[in-house]
Amino acid sequence: MPSIYLTKSLWSYKFRKLTYLIRAVGAYGFLNSTLFLKRLINPNKTFIGILLAEHLGDIVACEPVIDALHKKFKNAEIYWIVKPAFAPLLIHHPGISNVIRETNILFSILISRKNVFSEFYNLHLNGLRKDPFFGTKLVNPYAEEIGLSVDNYYKSSNLLGNFSRLCHLNLDQNAPSVFVEQAQIKLPFEGNYWVLHRKSTDINREWQDENWIQLLDLLTIDYGIHVVEIGTNDPLEYSNKNFLNLVGKTSIEETCMLIKSARFFLGIDSGPTHIANAFQIPALILCGHFANFKKYMSYSGAYQEKEGIAHIYFNARGSARELPFLEVWEALQKTILTSKLTALKAV
Repeated sequence: MPSIYLTKSLWSYKFRKLTYLIRAVGAYGFLNSTLFLKRLINPNKTFIGILLAEHLGDIVACEPVIDALHKKFKNAEIYWIVKPAFAPLLIHHPGISNVIRETNILFSILISRKNVFSEFYNLHLNGLRKDPFFGTKLVNPYAEEIGLSVDNYYKSSNLLGNFSRLCHLNLDQNAPSVFVEQAQIKLPFEGNYWVLHRKSTDINREWQDENWIQLLDLLTIDYGIHVVEIGTNDPLEYSNKNFLNLVGKTSIEETCMLIKSARFFLGIDSGPTHIANAFQIPALILCGHFANFKKYMSYSGAYQEKEGIAHIYFNARGSARELPFLEVWEALQKTILTSKLTALKAV
């Protein structure tokens, strides 16, 4: 009996592998043939391909390159290859002609190796993406040529600065924009609210939950502030009539609208924080040592400005996780004053 199950499992794996390969090659061939015909019909147009399939924060931070590329290539169509989950961030962008949903990683690997775009920019760094069946890595020779890697990308610039270098541009201050379909969310309370985002792919970028709970007690109970938590997983175990947990319950469009309408944003260095930056929402962002970077700046635009509407509160002694509660509480009060929120209360 075990051998029968093993045989079935093996054939199931082979079928998935073959399907994966066929889908990648099929999507690759279709895109290249379509582009080839378009270039024949429109010889004076520049067809630009951008490969940045993930993550949410990277995609938002990179947005200013679209306008810069249109200025550089006056008659251009821009195609952006992205994971389907992040397509809503791009499909309504006025500067993008076509959003190509990434079939799988192998498709992107094939496109990065050979394509018929007039100009093609792979914005992924080496060593980050590998297809699950063949073990083939997505490589970026130009990133290697200019000495940009996962070990040093924050040492030279912010995210936009690095992405723009990979596009042969020089941007690091341009403010990002977000264009998404309007979405309406009914909240159980009236008046203004704050948005909270507290989770990351790296635990050292997070603040400890007991500190968030202590902070929420002060905000919701003592000051009557309405707080909405957003995210994709692991909601905070906290209950209060002024606290609404929407973790895992909203689409990207709904998340963007929640942030756009918020009075204040509380968070860490994460994707939703880049959205708050794009909408220029007053904020306190907790940061600290990350990987081998003792100091870094992720943002361009509003959150990059030293006297801006946001306070990027950086723990120079360690990770964001190690920040003491009282230190953050004091930083929040100062941030509220400097961001022109005249009182620590919902109005």
